Amino acid sequence: MSTRPNRSGTLEAMVGPAKKHVDELLKLSPDERSEAAELLLRSLDDDAEMDDPDAVAAGWASEVERRIDEDAPGVSSDTVFSEARARLQKRS
Repeated sequence: MSTRPNRSGTLEAMVGPAKKHVDELLKLSPDERSEAAELLLRSLDDDAEMDDPDAVAAGWASEVERRIDEDAPGVSSDTVFSEARARLQKRS
C-alpha cells in the first residue's frame, strides 16, 4: 500500500476523516500548510515535561550520566567531572 502523494497532492492510501482533512489542508497557502504541519508535529510530542526547563535540564543530566557510565563503567560521574574541570582550569 503506497503512502506517496499522487499528482493531486493527496495520499493514495488515506481514507476517512484524515483524507478529508489532508485534502483541505493542501488547499492552504504554503505558509499556512507549514504552520499546520508544525502544530501537528508538536501534537505528537506527548511529553509535557518538554515545556518545563527544569525537567529538560534534569533529563539532560540523566542522559549525560548514562553516557559517562556507558563510556567509563565503574568511574563515577563526579570523578569524570572533576577531571574535566581540572583540565579546563589548566588551559586557562
